[in-house]
Amino acid sequence: MQTAREFYADAFSSESLFGFKMIVSWSSTLILLWCLALSALIWRANTKGFENKFMSILLICEGVKASFLLSQGIVYIRRYEALQDILWHYTIDVFFTAQIVSVLLYLCIPIYYRLNRLSFMHRASFKKHAWYSAPILGIIIWILISSTPGFYVEDATWVTCEEGADEAKLDIWFGEEKQWMRDSVEDMGPCTSDFETVLTSQPSGLWIIVLCSPAVSLIALLFIRSSIKSHLEGENPDFSQSLTSRSLYIGFLGKVIGLLLWVGLTLFIFFLHGGQVTFVDETIWRYGESTGFERIKYFLWILGFAVTPVAIAFECLMFVHATLKDTVFGIDNNLRKTFRTAVFTGIGLVAFVIGSEAMESIVGYGMAGGVLVGCSLLVIRKPILGVLDTMSSKFIPSTHTPEEATYLEAYATAMEDMIITKEERNLLNTLAAAYGLSDKIVKQLEEEYDSTLEEE
Repeated sequence: MQTAREFYADAFSSESLFGFKMIVSWSSTLILLWCLALSALIWRANTKGFENKFMSILLICEGVKASFLLSQGIVYIRRYEALQDILWHYTIDVFFTAQIVSVLLYLCIPIYYRLNRLSFMHRASFKKHAWYSAPILGIIIWILISSTPGFYVEDATWVTCEEGADEAKLDIWFGEEKQWMRDSVEDMGPCTSDFETVLTSQPSGLWIIVLCSPAVSLIALLFIRSSIKSHLEGENPDFSQSLTSRSLYIGFLGKVIGLLLWVGLTLFIFFLHGGQVTFVDETIWRYGESTGFERIKYFLWILGFAVTPVAIAFECLMFVHATLKDTVFGIDNNLRKTFRTAVFTGIGLVAFVIGSEAMESIVGYGMAGGVLVGCSLLVIRKPILGVLDTMSSKFIPSTHTPEEATYLEAYATAMEDMIITKEERNLLNTLAAAYGLSDKIVKQLEEEYDSTLEEE
């Protein structure tokens, strides 16, 4: 059986495009962590707001959808079959449940963002229950269809090849050995190198679920565009902040463009291949006696896995900006902190795995490599976080509500002599009370201004 070191060495070999798929897998895992962090932040920003709850659940689903390759980046070999038994439920059950739930949530957009033609959906009672009803319904739908022939992955086998062997060997993971498995092994030809991979059946129903996402995302985009248009024409007073709706629209637009790009790329690969492409074809392109033309198809196929996570990352970023901009003070600063923490944690996790495997192959004790990498990251923590802060500030600019901006101006005027008198403090307190600013927000505003003065 293949070892972890051999697995990662094979994943970063020239035959595997120097780790392209592994990089996509790890990057999509980082996007999942980022989405979860943003989702928690949105929920905490207003735990009683139904729009926040709606967007929080949607972000979780989008993060799961981005991380389809998560299991293939974590020792995806027969030696760790027990681990893959667990991750398999994430790859199939969790992933496709998230796909179904996200479709239902997209269809709930008229509930939270008013459309004139669907104004009957924009009700407080619907808002109160839709955010949790959609996930429950999605879970029920998946439970009902997951065991049916069109949606159930019934067979999977490990394929092991030893260099010089006439043919790869099959070791059933679950289900039964089928003729298509034998045909796939024959198409690979003789073993030209040592490798281990997986072949699974691929029900057409699962493809239908995945392909529904671009179509429903396009519908959601039209929903938002219609709501914005109504607002600009003065017919939709619920959108009191056009910038917020514009950001939301840009998020959906980026998502739709990304998914349509993925659909177009997939159809282009089908055209080159002369028919539908499956993961079995990917295995043949990677490990069989492939030509240069098939290597191009393999590259495009892996590239398709990178398009969706990038589109979802952009969508989630704009969702947060659109939902919370000018509504919750300090959310932009919290977003930057969450952004850098999630990314730094992901970098540390990936570096720990790589360091452990590298040290395992050198001295036979992998934990030493992980500890070494961890200590190194702690040493350079501040520079890395500084870079991440700079990146996040480019994506999420700092903004304040008109009330907060007015208070800042008043505070700046009072601080011209660097002293806040008792009379000035009373005036500031009166202004804060008139604008409905809490003591926490006032403190944050003043600290922000003071820190700016110190930097200058």
